[in-house]
Amino acid sequence: MAPRKPRELKDHKVKLFRGRVTRASQDTASLAAAQRDFDILKPLSVIRAKNGERVPLVSVFQNYGTGHVCLLSFLTHFADLSSWEYAKKLKAILPQVEAAGVQVVVMGLGSRQNALLFSKLLDFPLRLIYADSEGVCYKALGFSRGFAPDAQVSAYLKLLPMLAGIGSPGTIQEVLRGYVGDRSSQPVWGGRQAFDILGTGYQRPFELATLRLNHMVNILPRWGALSPSNSALLTQQGGTLLFKDEETLFRQDDSGILRYTSLTDLTAAIAQARQSTIVIRSQV
Repeated sequence: MAPRKPRELKDHKVKLFRGRVTRASQDTASLAAAQRDFDILKPLSVIRAKNGERVPLVSVFQNYGTGHVCLLSFLTHFADLSSWEYAKKLKAILPQVEAAGVQVVVMGLGSRQNALLFSKLLDFPLRLIYADSEGVCYKALGFSRGFAPDAQVSAYLKLLPMLAGIGSPGTIQEVLRGYVGDRSSQPVWGGRQAFDILGTGYQRPFELATLRLNHMVNILPRWGALSPSNSALLTQQGGTLLFKDEETLFRQDDSGILRYTSLTDLTAAIAQARQSTIVIRSQV
């Protein structure tokens, strides 16, 4: 049977490899495509936030070679709104993902000290967090570097056009979605909320914008302690990969600011890999 091609979803860069690719049943080109990401990461090392040890990235994979499934989430830098939102969404589904037998590894741009504070402020499990201080893994995987990456100007100036959607497609729409609401998305918070006056079972107007404002209030006074010392990393985008041993089952690259991995797409890939449904009841 001929291999199915990766499926493009919406305006994220997505690759979803369906089924297990084997030498016996698939051609060499498809096998190479599914293993390329893992091969790229093999020589690279990262910092384990828990103890500051520098380790080969692929060495953190547990039970490797036994059909092991690993979710590798590349956040942006630790002071970025995208990282805070995505990490909170991951935290909300983490018990279900780990119960399904999926290992979770979370990478962020910056130092161990940045990662330690990030973990503390979000109450995110430190055991899962790793730091890439120079963005080596991100560059190797070809994640977007943002607007005018080679221009010799301040990264802070480059952020301005990105916030306007230049070099960051979808950002304006995502900002507006935080204010007008989204009936196709789950509520931001679970349980009874003041936003219930506007209805239940969907993302209400101003609900996501309120969450982002809360994040900004926490980030801005701690910007120096959370942001990377290498300011060039401020525009670097991330992405998410799901591996089964060395095979890439799923890949989704961030398209820009606030345009991180869709949990709907990610949980669908996990369900396919583990025959285990992940239920998303709220965003955080």
